[in-house]
Amino acid sequence: MPRKHRHLFEKVITLENLFAAAENASRGRSGKVPVARGFAELEKTVVTLRDELLAGTWQPGRYYYFTITDPKEREVAAAPFRDRVVHHALVRVLEPIFEPRFIVDSFACRPGKGTHAALARAREFTRSHRYCLKCDIKKYFPNIDHALLLREVGRAVDDARVLELIGRILASHADGAAQEWRAGAGLFDVEQRPRGLPIGNLTSQFLANVHLHPLDLFVKQTLRVKGYVRYVDDFLLFGDDRAALKAHGQRVREFVRTLRLRVHPDKFRLSRTEQGVDFVGFVAFPDGRIRVRDSNVRRFTRRLRRQAWCVRTGRMDFDDLCQRACSWAAHAGHAQSRGLLQDIFSGIFHLPNKGSWA
Repeated sequence: MPRKHRHLFEKVITLENLFAAAENASRGRSGKVPVARGFAELEKTVVTLRDELLAGTWQPGRYYYFTITDPKEREVAAAPFRDRVVHHALVRVLEPIFEPRFIVDSFACRPGKGTHAALARAREFTRSHRYCLKCDIKKYFPNIDHALLLREVGRAVDDARVLELIGRILASHADGAAQEWRAGAGLFDVEQRPRGLPIGNLTSQFLANVHLHPLDLFVKQTLRVKGYVRYVDDFLLFGDDRAALKAHGQRVREFVRTLRLRVHPDKFRLSRTEQGVDFVGFVAFPDGRIRVRDSNVRRFTRRLRRQAWCVRTGRMDFDDLCQRACSWAAHAGHAQSRGLLQDIFSGIFHLPNKGSWA
């Protein structure tokens, strides 16, 4: 049994760790006023945070909520700069503890992983198996049970102050509202227990992986499924026996319910891999072909048309448009997409000669 780690709180609140966390929290956001102000007073901010954490008086600030609609409508919570520093400081200490525990085939928000690595792994299994069971957990982040999550963290962390800090962060967003967090709260009063992680926090991304780690172990060690890939709440099981894979799916559903979660009934599909395996925005085929998911192509085309209109009317800089288009083109480049990109860009920018792309 893996050992538990102690004396972690002291590592979280070192000035070295907090300064590194502040730098990480500021990365890519220095143009935004709240971050720029925090960075200008970085030393004061970090020292004050350390004193508050040490005294146990630190309290999370108010989230700024906004809605995104691409690829689907979701509420995103942006934490204040000070809180993001704490989130990064915590993850910097916990990540090295949990990384060796995680299975190889979990790919979201992990060093050296990501969507394209997940796609490559799914492609391998698609080429070597006849069937694939695709699963998705319904409304995963809003339904993460705080007590169960803290219990799972506690399997590796034996530090009351770190667990209390995590509990305080969790309580700052429970069902979208602040909740009182009580140290030592048990697993009783199930329906009354707070749940939900805000989409947008670094801690949410990290803890979401921790929470589904038992599912990974169940599939790999109990069901002994060799072909398994997970990206956040979207996961695939591969096999050559359709009946066995269907039975595994039922057991997965039952296990997920023990985490107070549900497999989405409309996104639970068993199919032959020759029909294509839809995963992380791509569709992989046994012959090695990969294409971009049709819905992603339509969404990108609509967005690019809107942005091109903004450039023509002076609402967007052309260089900004080119940067966004090139970013998506690089993403789509993991599939056989050269002809697709020619069609999209030629149609929107009215490029006269496709041969000039060669």
